[in-house]
This record gives sequence, C-alpha cells and structure tokens, in this order.
Amino acid sequence: MGFLAAILILTCIPTALLDFAIPKWKADKAVGAEDAYKWLYQATRGGEHAVPDEDSARKWLDGEWQTLDKPAKDEPGWEPLCPGGDVGRLNLRPFKQAGGKEDDLLAAFLASSREYRPDPADFLETWNDLGIRLQKHPFGKLNHRSWRKIDAEMKPQNYPAIHHSKPYEAARHPAYRVLTKTEAEKLLPIN
Repeated sequence: MGFLAAILILTCIPTALLDFAIPKWKADKAVGAEDAYKWLYQATRGGEHAVPDEDSARKWLDGEWQTLDKPAKDEPGWEPLCPGGDVGRLNLRPFKQAGGKEDDLLAAFLASSREYRPDPADFLETWNDLGIRLQKHPFGKLNHRSWRKIDAEMKPQNYPAIHHSKPYEAARHPAYRVLTKTEAEKLLPIN
C-alpha cells in the first residue's frame, strides 16, 4: 500500500469522515440525503466511476467547460471531502476564472482516477454509520427516513454513484471534478 493510500484510509474512516462532513451539510440548507450519499461515495470511492474511458471523460468535461458561468461569490476552488483534504472537489468555475486550463484539469482528473484505490466496503460502512447517526440526530433535510429511502433505492443496485438532488442542483449548480489533493495541488494553491 502506498503512502497516499495509507493517508486516505486514516483520514476517511467513517467516524472522522462523518465528523468532518456533517457540520458542512448542516451549514448548507440545500443538502439532502442524495447529496450526503454522493459526498460519502466520492470521499470513499474517488471519481473513477466518472471515467469509463479517456474520450468519454474528455467529451463530458468539454461539454461542461463550454457552458460555465462565473463562480458564485463564495464558491471555493477546492472543497475537501475528507479531513486532511486528501480527496476533494475542484470546482470548475473558479478554476476556469483563475486561468485554469481544461487539458490540465482533464489530465489531473484521469491521474486521480488511476491514483486513488478505494475499498468499496468503506462507502457502505460510512453510509450505514450515517444512518445510525440520523436515527438519533436528524438535521435539515437529512433524517433517517430520507436516508432509508435512498438506501432502499441503492441497495438492490449495489450502491452505485448517483446524481445530486434536484434542490441541490437548483441551488448550487455543481460543476466539479473529484481529484486527489496531489493532483489538485498541481493546478491551484491549496491550504
């Protein structure tokens, strides 16, 4: 196991990951169960699900790149998904506005998908831990009932990647790529 993989395992264990993510979800009224699922999926699985092949990844990025507006006032360039920020979302709008290049981003995205070696069991453990926590302490749109609904839909499909919720899409217009911190640091300064 490589050094980076060891760090990712330590910083994205269920308890630490949820302790990191839940305050962020509480602060964002648009976050629903689908969005928490997606966050945990990306934090524990990376972005490899979005890279069926290089040509598809290039076409998807090119189509999105051409339609990007200006970033929101408070939109960060980098949004860590785990404590330590070893994997996160590089937001396209701030990156492009800062002069970022589409080809550089594609290279980083592809490298991140090769670099990150997830254990699918990590997602399920973290997702189930969230369900237990929501039984005791629901907040915002996240409650055990909404968690159970998503779980019932995703379990028969072996917990695939999913899209953001419609309310989150409408409020945030998410446009990002999941990268490892190593690759993101090649593209922009990260604290």
